[in-house]
Amino acid sequence: VGARPAPSFRAAAREVADASVDGLVRDLAPDELLVRVRAAGVNGGADTFACTRASEDARDFPLGNEGAGAVVAAGPAAAASFGVGDAAVFVGQGGYAEYVRVRAAACVNASRMGVVAPPAELVALRISALTALVALERTAAVGPGDVVLVTACCGGTGHFALQVAANAGATVIGTVGSSAKVQTALDLGARRVIDLSSEDAAQVLASEYPEGLDVVYDGVGGPLLKAAHDNLADGGRILVVGSISQYPHNGAEAEVAGHGIDGLEAAMDIFRAGKTVDLSGGRKVIGNVWGDLYKSGEMGTYRDRVFELFREGKLRALVDPVPFRGVGSVCDAVDHMLSRKSIGKVCVTISE
Repeated sequence: VGARPAPSFRAAAREVADASVDGLVRDLAPDELLVRVRAAGVNGGADTFACTRASEDARDFPLGNEGAGAVVAAGPAAAASFGVGDAAVFVGQGGYAEYVRVRAAACVNASRMGVVAPPAELVALRISALTALVALERTAAVGPGDVVLVTACCGGTGHFALQVAANAGATVIGTVGSSAKVQTALDLGARRVIDLSSEDAAQVLASEYPEGLDVVYDGVGGPLLKAAHDNLADGGRILVVGSISQYPHNGAEAEVAGHGIDGLEAAMDIFRAGKTVDLSGGRKVIGNVWGDLYKSGEMGTYRDRVFELFREGKLRALVDPVPFRGVGSVCDAVDHMLSRKSIGKVCVTISE
């Protein structure tokens, strides 16, 4: 849990003993599941801001937002769609725990969908892959002839965005932070990989793609966002899914440095407010990649489609190979994700 607001996840987090399993079962609401968590997903931005932006009087607030595990018990209403032992892939507060109570409506029953995979791979699909699919199939649908830039294209959501765009027939450019990630990006379908440790993104984009970018899927922000903006074609769209270069772990100077685009507010402000900012030439910066998906009632369709694509072998879920085991390793896992050295989704094995 988060003991109290703090400047970082590590400074806020502490382990506590929760109620007994019997107590958790007894307190289940009719529409809830009790899940024994096997793998919890790390979301560096959400995890960090849960601690740094918590209200001043917040104490012992739950941490972790996504995971996968086995159903231990189901409330009467939830029992219609989940049985004991089913693999539940969930979104819900308190994922960094051995057991979690979560609404059945926020879970995917991987067992009944016929999706068999390690829990960490299932976790990667639930938010990271879903975000990419909705963004690039619905909010800013891409297809043949489109030039798409995916920043951090080997990251938790970036590696899915790369695949979704490539599968749609787009020309995909990916950025990575080191040469160690280049081959992975190529294997996932990138036509061009910009290694930021040795190349300047703005120069590459201007010289090699003079007609500009049609869609940008960006979770990095900062100077990379400016490079994308300056090379965005008329009618192009920038999808903001984060801005890790400005997260607090980078230090106060980096946090306030921003992207340097005249007249455009901070990327995280656009993202948090879910704004769409109109630029010249019919271009847009979109801070809410979900659009009206919740209101439309289509969320379940896209959520299920992610798991179907995975089951059919059309999406790969990469899990970072650095192992983290037990609730006590969560802080190390968050730090690792924020280091930008990871490849794929960073997860913590909570139980075997």
